[in-house]
Amino acid sequence: MTDPIHDLIAASEHYLRQFDDQGSRTVVEEIARRKDGPLQSVASAREPSCGYLDEALEAIPGADELKAAIAAARPLLQWITYDGYLGDEIGPRFPRAHGYVSLIGDAGHVEAKDFDLGLFLIAPRTLYRDRHHPAPELYAPLTGPHGWRFGPEGDWIDKLAHNPVWNEPWAPHATLVRDVPFLCLFCWIRDVNSPAKVVPASDWAVIERHL
Repeated sequence: MTDPIHDLIAASEHYLRQFDDQGSRTVVEEIARRKDGPLQSVASAREPSCGYLDEALEAIPGADELKAAIAAARPLLQWITYDGYLGDEIGPRFPRAHGYVSLIGDAGHVEAKDFDLGLFLIAPRTLYRDRHHPAPELYAPLTGPHGWRFGPEGDWIDKLAHNPVWNEPWAPHATLVRDVPFLCLFCWIRDVNSPAKVVPASDWAVIERHL
């Protein structure tokens, strides 16, 4: 007999198998090694404090199997916020405008060492400032379009839902969420306990003033 958490992990793996990029293939291989681990105790289920989960689920085009699996597991999911950034470098809005849940990981619903697979949500009208980290990372956005840039002097690129983004270790990246909530699958495949760091950019104040 399966359970909603393992069903969500299976649906996430199945969703990622449709993509032919190296990052998605790598993550699928890593999920396959860990997906059948036993459930571990986590703190009580908690909705994302930033809100917008209903709106994000409604904004997903297609991906019906994964969407249904998220909805079925929702009463069990423990959403938390990322607090690894130093001081106020990440800006005043992001800390209260996001949430994530770890499905497989050190503190995930299914335990795994030095690996983290989960869901990540950002509220509308939020700039997730330029940052980088040693962990290789996959974003698989379920909603869109959202803005991306890969370096603080780079151009912004709009990406639609279901267009994975792979970040090599220490590759800078930023995410701009406008009117549609950002919801994605994310995965760090190693170095998950090494925190992300902000990469300074000169245009944050201008961008955030117009959100």
